[in-house]
Amino acid sequence: MYLIDLYLEELSKVRDTKTIEKKRYLLMHLEELRDFSKRELFEFYERLRQRMSHRSAMDVLMEVRLFYEWLRERGYSYEFSEKALEELKKKKEFVGQARKYYTEEEVEVILSAIRGTLEGTKPKPPVYYLLSVFLLCSGLRLSEALSVKKEDFFKREMLSSQGEKRVFYFVRVKGKFSKERETPLVFFKEEYRKLFEKRLSELSSGEKFLKYTLVFPKSVKVLELKKGTALNFFHDLEKELKSLGYNIPVNAHRFRYTYAVWLARKGLPINFLKEFLGHSSSKTTLEIYAQAQKEKSLEVLSQLTL
Repeated sequence: MYLIDLYLEELSKVRDTKTIEKKRYLLMHLEELRDFSKRELFEFYERLRQRMSHRSAMDVLMEVRLFYEWLRERGYSYEFSEKALEELKKKKEFVGQARKYYTEEEVEVILSAIRGTLEGTKPKPPVYYLLSVFLLCSGLRLSEALSVKKEDFFKREMLSSQGEKRVFYFVRVKGKFSKERETPLVFFKEEYRKLFEKRLSELSSGEKFLKYTLVFPKSVKVLELKKGTALNFFHDLEKELKSLGYNIPVNAHRFRYTYAVWLARKGLPINFLKEFLGHSSSKTTLEIYAQAQKEKSLEVLSQLTL
C-alpha cells in the first residue's frame, strides 16, 4: 500500500531499521484503508484474534491508530474509534486470566524457529519438530507421547455428514494410573498429516515413534527421545525466542491445552474431550471449555455493539 510505504519511509529518517520492520509487519494486517467505527474495530480485532494473541492484536491496533493519525495530519479523514480501543485495552487477556494455549500465530513461530526459517534462528534436530507437531495434533502428555510405538496407532473409517468415507488415525496410550484410552489425531494442517504418515512408514514394529539418529564419523546411533532432553529443548527454545523479542512460553503441556481448546472451539462435546484427554475430573475439562467460550465473547459483543 503506497501510503504505508510513504509513512514508513518518513519514519525511517528518525527510527532504526528493526523498528521500521516491526511496524511494517504490524501494518500488513491492514488490508485496506477504511473507517473503523466502534463496531468495525471490534470486528477487526476479532479477525486478528483468530490468528494471534491479544497482545499481538493490540500491537496491530495501536500501530494502525498511529498510522491513521499520520494520515489525518496530511488531510485524510478516516474514522478510528478511540472509545473501542480503550475498551479493548481494558480487556487485557480474558479479563486478567492467563491464556494457557497457543494461537495459530504462536504455533507457527515455534515451528518456524525449530525449522530454522524464523529470522535469527538455525535448524534444530528434526525429532523436535516431529515432537511438537505430534503433541499439538494428539493432545498427549509428554510422557505419553514419548512412550508411543508404531503398533499403538490404528485407523478407523467413518462417514461424514455428506456420506463421504474418511479415514481417521487414533493412538492408544496408557495415561495416569495406567488407564488406557484411545485418542484421535487431529491434523490441523495437511502438512502435519503428511509428516505423520511419512514417519509411520519409516518405522518397524516395536520402534518408538520419537526415536532419532545421531551420525558420528565412524558410527551411527539410534536413540529414543527422553523426557529430560525434551524439557531442556523446550526451555532453551523459549529463551531463544525471548532473545528475539517473542514472549511465548514453550512447553509440552501448552501444546496439549491447545489441542483441547481448538477442539472445544469447534464444538466437540465435553464428554468426548474429557475421554480423549484422559482427565480424571470434569472440572479440568470445564476449564478448557471456559477458555474456548471466552474466545468468542468479542465476536458476540461486536454483533451487539452499535
